[in-house]
Amino acid sequence: MHVFVTAPKQSIYYAKRRIQPCSVLLGLMSSRSFELSTLISTTKRSTRIPVTKRTIRQQPSTIPKNKIQKSSSLNSTTLVHKGYISSKLDYFRGWSYQQVYLNRRLDYKRSTQTTPTNNIVGTSNDNHQHSRHYDSYAGCTTSLEADTDTDADQDRILLFEHNPVYTLGRGANEEHLTFLDKEHDGGESSRRKLCRKARGSDSCRLSVDKLRKVDLNLSIEEEIESMDTPATVLAPNGAPIYRIERGGEVTYHGPGQLVCYPIVDLTKDPYKKDLHWYLERIEEIIIHTLKEYDIHGVRDDINTGVWVGENKIAAVGVSSSRWITTHGFALNVDSDLSNFDSSVIIPCGIEGRGVTSIAKVLKERYGHNNDVDYHIPNIDEVANVVIQKFELIFDAQVAAGSNLS
Repeated sequence: MHVFVTAPKQSIYYAKRRIQPCSVLLGLMSSRSFELSTLISTTKRSTRIPVTKRTIRQQPSTIPKNKIQKSSSLNSTTLVHKGYISSKLDYFRGWSYQQVYLNRRLDYKRSTQTTPTNNIVGTSNDNHQHSRHYDSYAGCTTSLEADTDTDADQDRILLFEHNPVYTLGRGANEEHLTFLDKEHDGGESSRRKLCRKARGSDSCRLSVDKLRKVDLNLSIEEEIESMDTPATVLAPNGAPIYRIERGGEVTYHGPGQLVCYPIVDLTKDPYKKDLHWYLERIEEIIIHTLKEYDIHGVRDDINTGVWVGENKIAAVGVSSSRWITTHGFALNVDSDLSNFDSSVIIPCGIEGRGVTSIAKVLKERYGHNNDVDYHIPNIDEVANVVIQKFELIFDAQVAAGSNLS
């Protein structure tokens, strides 16, 4: 089956599945028609850790420290940045890292669309400025000995464990924040801050339009520190709520949940300029990760994400700007699932279906049997498995980047 969609610049389009919570945001494309084909995943099968009837344990794994080969170009390697080692990160700070990396990469691409010229007689001042801007990047993008953590044109994976937060996708319905009706004004002021059209200092919107100008004199951390904290609406449990630039409805992030943001350029190997292909492989990474814990995760024909039975274990919502991806997925490892309670939100806008986690599945399966020795993995253990599966599914090369805090 082929679906033909005309997608104007910065529009959202969907195919293959009905628009549903945590669905993929496929946007920011130039005006033309695209042919989107329904794909069948043909990824390699993962090698599973043997699981005996009485011993359920996850073997430790690590991200290799020195996987950059001398024969490879620097930015053919995907850097993995962990943002949970020293402490859990507030969502706004994690989002800021993602957007600064994206914005610098887009700025680099704009600066290198044409070959820069030397400052010779007859060269316009604009071209000279363009060349100087390009040169400011060149020092960290042409050498294997470069500082890869600041390389502008670098694929990355950001891994976070956030403090409690709720996020709404770009087109999410505020009515799925069920607690708003109980506020003193019926939730009117909160809805005004969270609505799709909200802009300005009173808006709870985290948008890329807050990050247009790149100041190369600032470090990434300095640029993040200089950003203004947006307005917030607080849920009954005190967690802030933001509207963000991804597909899907409302979801929760918090302790015990692994959040993964791949920032990769789909125009380069080993990727493809096909967002459905990318989305299916993100889901495949989650499914193969769950297999390591003898958990059978599946896709849903209608809703994105990964499910165990009727319960959602991982939410998927991605965004793309000039074929560079942001956002990604959230996998419940050992989360407090009461934060998904319907008295607060309708998770991903789906009524009548629940939420689960790796810990809950294993406890329900083995917790009643004292003879079974089973292991509840921590965030770092699951993160390392996710990276292994990312390498496998995308046939990509990864290396450890700096930790984020």
